[in-house]
Amino acid sequence: MRLKEEYKKFALTALIIVAVIIGFAVALRGISGTNLPIAAVQSGSMEPNIPTGSLLFIQKVDPEQIVAGPAPQGDVLIFMIYPPSSQKIYDYFFFSSYDPLPWSHRAINKAEINGTYYFLTKGDANAFPDQNPNLPTTWVSEDRVIGRVVYSVPYLGYPFLWFKNIYIVFAAIIILLILILIPGSPDKKVTKNEESTV
Repeated sequence: MRLKEEYKKFALTALIIVAVIIGFAVALRGISGTNLPIAAVQSGSMEPNIPTGSLLFIQKVDPEQIVAGPAPQGDVLIFMIYPPSSQKIYDYFFFSSYDPLPWSHRAINKAEINGTYYFLTKGDANAFPDQNPNLPTTWVSEDRVIGRVVYSVPYLGYPFLWFKNIYIVFAAIIILLILILIPGSPDKKVTKNEESTV
């Protein structure tokens, strides 16, 4: 009986946590104007300004308003590797996944060609730009830009990276199942006969 009550409490707590997370994610999407309001940095290409494991907060931006320039003046963009028509995007209402993953590099130059903006990008720690500096049509076109980084928190993104590892997710599920299935120790009723004497 006690196990059933503990299970109900655990299930209710888990449901509340999930509801809070979903609500927070939906609110973030609405505020940011993009389906990818937060992201975790997986590589050191933006160090030392944005360390590996940082959590990025992303805001949709008008291409005209994107500032291009050397670090730290230029905006850090989150952009798709391929054009949207060739990019796999999975949208689950409160969570989105990109395959391949977007990049987060700084816009160091900007050009307008036939009414479309293109951005030359580069990781702060990288020696060379991502595209050909002399060929703006190879730069990141405005339709590939998801948004710009408005704020970053060092190392707060590591939990997001850990839970992309299937082994860590599997271990977390096993631990939760153990916590649910192992019964709590029953209350021990002490009778007068069981009382110890000194």
